Amino acid sequence: MRLLLDEHLGPTIAEQLGQLGHDVVAVAEVGLRQQLDTEVMAWAVGERRAVVTANYQDFRRIHDVYLSRGERHFGPALVPRRFSLSRDGFGRLIETLDRFLTEHPSEPAVESAEAWLTND
Repeated sequence: MRLLLDEHLGPTIAEQLGQLGHDVVAVAEVGLRQQLDTEVMAWAVGERRAVVTANYQDFRRIHDVYLSRGERHFGPALVPRRFSLSRDGFGRLIETLDRFLTEHPSEPAVESAEAWLTND
């Protein structure tokens, strides 16, 4: 599975996950900074990537729109509030994303679904 990290997650997380062997890019790295969430999702769909975001409200709505149209996507992977999005809290999120990617190595695992990240 391939990921696109939403703007509030940043390239540091993508870089560290890349060092663990995962295909992860950040919005800032691919020229999507300050773009509408619908544009971010459309880019992710075109690149066969799941969007990792803490912006549940917008991305859950976008997910519903894709489903209502019968359009395929690779899901938002939603980051619960219990994860710190500060630089100091990235370690736990990186570990969780590493585990998520290891447990879901292929696209069909999240195709047209939303996934909530857990730190269990």
